[in-house]
Amino acid sequence: MSDCDTGVCGGDVPPLIGQILTGTGLTLAQAATRLERGEALPALTPVQRRMVEEYALSRVDAL
Repeated sequence: MSDCDTGVCGGDVPPLIGQILTGTGLTLAQAATRLERGEALPALTPVQRRMVEEYALSRVDAL
């Protein structure tokens, strides 16, 4: 078992601050829209990628 099983560790920069994906300049909604359109996304961490995918799925489920 590693010291950081969740993918977010105490010394790491948070993957999301408010609605902004840290280090990308995109909001969660903007990144989800790009993902839905098949557009390139800036380098996302695995945690950020999962967040964007889950957010996009929740928007589809809400329709």
